[in-house]
Amino acid sequence: MLEFIDALWNTVVALAPSLLLGLLLAGLLHVFVKKDRILSHLGKPGFKSSAKAALVGVPLPLCSCGVLPAALGLRRDGASRGAVTSFLISTPQTGVDSIAVTWSILGWPIALAKVIAAFVAGLLGGTIADRIGNGNEKQDTRPACAENESGSLPRRIWNYSFNGLFRDIYGWLAFGILVSALITTFLEPGQLSEFTILEGPLGLLAALAIGIPLYVCSVASVPIAAGLIYAGFPVGSALVFLMAGPATNAATMGAVRKTLGTRVFLVYILTVTVISLAAGGILNSLNVSVSQPYHAGHEMSSITGLLSIVAGVLFVCGMAWFAVRDFINLRLKSSRKDSGQETVKFNVSGMNCSKCEMAVSEALKKLPGILNATASAGKDTVVLALDSGIKFNRVEAVRTIRELGYDVRGE
Repeated sequence: MLEFIDALWNTVVALAPSLLLGLLLAGLLHVFVKKDRILSHLGKPGFKSSAKAALVGVPLPLCSCGVLPAALGLRRDGASRGAVTSFLISTPQTGVDSIAVTWSILGWPIALAKVIAAFVAGLLGGTIADRIGNGNEKQDTRPACAENESGSLPRRIWNYSFNGLFRDIYGWLAFGILVSALITTFLEPGQLSEFTILEGPLGLLAALAIGIPLYVCSVASVPIAAGLIYAGFPVGSALVFLMAGPATNAATMGAVRKTLGTRVFLVYILTVTVISLAAGGILNSLNVSVSQPYHAGHEMSSITGLLSIVAGVLFVCGMAWFAVRDFINLRLKSSRKDSGQETVKFNVSGMNCSKCEMAVSEALKKLPGILNATASAGKDTVVLALDSGIKFNRVEAVRTIRELGYDVRGE
């Protein structure tokens, strides 16, 4: 048990500094990069638009849960089909936060290979998508994720990086750290290398088979990949997992097929599969070595070690904070249902992430007569818990939601 706890902590300490730095960079990108300037370069079909979309997508810190609404927003605003496909393929595999973590844990060759492979996959997929026609594409009419940010510059960066991005991925980060710690606790270093069959194409296919059904974000996939390498998986196979895991999951693939058509969906899947396998094979042929500081007992200077420990403590506290908040909100929702407290439910379209949910909930809770507001992007609903002693103004609530940029149906 102590060995497992030690493995957990070592993974956290290795992951936390680069993750926090990546989140900060993500917030700076979000605040200073203007979306209208990005859109002006993505409207015309062709190679250039796909290349620009891939260049934009590679540094953006969006997992597949967040890239889909962003991509559909680009499509609604006039981006070409190829640019949207390129963006969908390249974005979830990377991001400045993921690149920083990959560099820190697996080394710069793996980080560079992942960036190049994601760009090539996006460029190739987007170019092909522009050439094959519409298929059964359906235009998504829901509004894009509303941007209603206010406050000082540090507050906006904090809200996006930690209250938004980190909150979206903390559960998957915990899952990735747990899997990595389990691998390093119960497998000896290099134990899987005894199976020489994994060194060839079958090893790449095995990593692909693990990555496609497993939904894990680009940051959380890194400790799992490190654990696989530690156990003896080839470096190229780990790269396949780093690409396929974040880029493919049932929700994203289903939405791509529905909104962009069957042909684009097939391009999406085949491009990710072919490029990840090719990149993994090339990396294996180069015999790249990977240093794993948190498994190999890497010695750090006292200053670096202290900073890593502080970052690790902040990281754990952040995960605990959001976990407790989500648990309390779940219990409150359950208790209200059990107590028969009066509630009002609205069907609201346009919410795509936790940031949207937070914006709606916080605005509604400021209105008289509303004790609590629970917004669900997945269900397209907002449930209000009402104070029986204060008159509830339904019209005002609807107006508040619409002013935020969302649509209320059947009010």
